[in-house]
Amino acid sequence: MKNDDHEQILDSVIRELHDHPVDLLSIGEGAGESAYLEHARCSYLRTVRDILDVADALKVERRTVRILEIGAYLGVVSCTLAGLGFAVTALDLPEFMDNERLQSRYRRYGVSILAANLRDYKVPAESGSFTIVIMCETLEHLNFNPLPVLAEVNRVLAMGGCLYLSLPNQASLVNRAKLLSGRSIHNPISDFAAQFSRQHNMIVGIHWREYTAVELEDLVIRGGFAVFRHYFFTTHKASLPARLIYLLFARLRANQTMVALKAAEAIAVFDFCDATR
Repeated sequence: MKNDDHEQILDSVIRELHDHPVDLLSIGEGAGESAYLEHARCSYLRTVRDILDVADALKVERRTVRILEIGAYLGVVSCTLAGLGFAVTALDLPEFMDNERLQSRYRRYGVSILAANLRDYKVPAESGSFTIVIMCETLEHLNFNPLPVLAEVNRVLAMGGCLYLSLPNQASLVNRAKLLSGRSIHNPISDFAAQFSRQHNMIVGIHWREYTAVELEDLVIRGGFAVFRHYFFTTHKASLPARLIYLLFARLRANQTMVALKAAEAIAVFDFCDATR
């Protein structure tokens, strides 16, 4: 398979979703899902290219690289990577994974599926069973303590395996400008109401906790990982002044991606109580 096939496969996966919407919660959200796909295409492409680079560095056949995508949503990344020859498992909420249309798509691409709510701090997979774990635009949606989640990710990764994280940068230039002008950097209050409405697919749409670069590094190190690569990017066309600032201060860009390697087994000793779950 040629290295340039990934973009064609990605676009084919997205095109199929446009033509045959999943409508995850069966509330007529096909058009909304299509709009999201167009907005997210560049991020999907970046992720696939990064994973190809990571896999190439392993110098093994793709079919032996076992990938788990946590927060797979509509399955664009999972299905694309499966189409590129990887052994892929997609994990998301039972509310999503119970959708028969989504299950059918995953079956056609040969993607295994797992259903779990990370709030339970359990990934239903054997220890050391994956080479790469992907968490794109997922960590910021957790409204509970992420440390046990990272411990579970550590557990299911083989030693030396790779954790791939992509998420917003809380210390971005845009967020700093908002705060200076007295505006919030968080979701509007109206999103709290939308989350409980069956008219919107907002059950995971709120960013409860974004991270600065230093915080993200601290988090993964506490989880038994060593930072291999950490870079920053923007998903939109920035103004000329902003682009000049980004050239000098890359860590002011709106988004960040981290590649971290499992360096040690996580010490998963957590004193849970009702208040900490």
